[in-house]
Amino acid sequence: MKNTLILSCLFLIFSCQSSDKNNSSPQLTTENKPYDIAWEFYEKSQNDSAYVYFNKAKDLYLLQKNKIQAAKCLVNMGYISNDKGDWFGSQELTISAIKLLNPKIKEEEEVLSSAYNSLGQSIHELGNYKEAINYYQKSTDLNLDREVRIVNENNIANSYRYNKQFNEAINGYQTLLKDSLIYNHPKEYARVLDNLAYTEWLQDVNLDVEDKLINALNIRIKEKDKTGINASYAHLIDYFSKKDKEKALNYAYKRKDIAFESNSSEDKLETYQKLITLENSENSKKYFEAYQKLNDSVEFERNKAKNQFALVRYDSEKNKADLLKAEAENEKKQNDILKLYIVVGLLFFGLIGAYFWYKRRKQKLEEQKLLEVKNTELKYSKKVHDKVANGIYQILSEVENNQSLGKNELLDKLEYVYEISRDISYDKKDDNLAQNFTAKLAEMMKAYSSDEVLLFILGNEDLLWKNTSTHTKTEIYIIIQELLTNMKKHSEASRVVLKFSQENNQITINYTDNGIGISVLKPKNGLQNTGNRIKSINGQLIFETENINGLKITISFPNQ
Repeated sequence: MKNTLILSCLFLIFSCQSSDKNNSSPQLTTENKPYDIAWEFYEKSQNDSAYVYFNKAKDLYLLQKNKIQAAKCLVNMGYISNDKGDWFGSQELTISAIKLLNPKIKEEEEVLSSAYNSLGQSIHELGNYKEAINYYQKSTDLNLDREVRIVNENNIANSYRYNKQFNEAINGYQTLLKDSLIYNHPKEYARVLDNLAYTEWLQDVNLDVEDKLINALNIRIKEKDKTGINASYAHLIDYFSKKDKEKALNYAYKRKDIAFESNSSEDKLETYQKLITLENSENSKKYFEAYQKLNDSVEFERNKAKNQFALVRYDSEKNKADLLKAEAENEKKQNDILKLYIVVGLLFFGLIGAYFWYKRRKQKLEEQKLLEVKNTELKYSKKVHDKVANGIYQILSEVENNQSLGKNELLDKLEYVYEISRDISYDKKDDNLAQNFTAKLAEMMKAYSSDEVLLFILGNEDLLWKNTSTHTKTEIYIIIQELLTNMKKHSEASRVVLKFSQENNQITINYTDNGIGISVLKPKNGLQNTGNRIKSINGQLIFETENINGLKITISFPNQ
């Protein structure tokens, strides 16, 4: 699209600047303030406002019966629509301009050439490359300016390339390079050379075209042609993607930099696509997220522009129709027409509203599905961490601390962990843990006791857990296991006390150690999970984080 937009600007500038020359006939009124305002907005790159005033200028020129200038306004609106991605709207405007022009009148040929070029661009962007070539050729035949022809014929060759007619494309580029005029314009020479090399490589991927591509890039860098530099980087990325991934990645990052310098959303999106395929999985994910976010924004702005331009044209036609009907019909008929337009307007906005409602609803459903997947992943990763990882660590601690642990007993413990890991995929509840809970809890805690770490357990009795639910027992088991695992890994404690008590149907667990304290550490994922588990049983977790003599944690929850 970038190459065609260059020609858009060239035709648009010519069309605006030559307006007075082509309309010096005394019977035509050429004074048109909206046209001048439109051009001022265009020079400031405020294309939305330029579009509005070109539309106003067009209406005024039609009232002045100046068809040539009205056609220029329509063509310029078509180029702006192309730039915004509204290719169907651009075709509609350009065809309206062509209907106002007479190809047999010499003064109108240049405007008609611009119109055919605009039509070729929009058709090219919609993927009908053969038809685009047809209109580019019509534009070239009507415009004898050699500089315009060079750019236009480059577009013809580009359409051949997109249509995979590589021989025709290569012949077109080679013909352009034989034109002596192109050597007076380094930017155009570099563009054609780059396109030729890239097309030759597309035709034969084993062909070495690196020197041509680099030569074109160096010229563009010297000329400070950012648009051209971007195109060169894009071709070099493709060229090195299979040959030298490191070089391809280097050019991808260079293209990203220049895309951000020029603030081109289209170039950013294309660069993100390349980085997604070239980068490692971690960075690829980052660029995929950036691509999605930017793509949504681009689509929103594109649709916004389409709707805005459609409303401008709609309002223009509506006002013109109202004016004509006001001159020809009585008051009653005017009222009937007004009602008709209201219905049409409501239907129009209703369709737009329905479209956005459907799109938003679809997006919301997709987001909900994605959230469900993420929640499921988090759920299972949490289970693996809490039940499997901590279980294995408990066994390791027991093996380390209990030299008399027998082989069969060790196998039983490993088999139990295996059963837990297998049950995770079936989402089974660990009902076995609730049976004889006091003994199992004590056995687990003692596994962390050793000659280096003295563990004291107070109050862990059957009566304490008599009325406690299976869910609460399971959560408390995992919470204590996580605390002891973190103690073993990080606290450097030599003395640990766990005290269990109950008062007014509220169970309290006091954990104390003489380690380095949690303020020295950053909370780990396990401790974060512990907080979530406490919430799931309506409990509280209190850390004494500034205890310089160790760590003290108080856990309390209702016995239910």
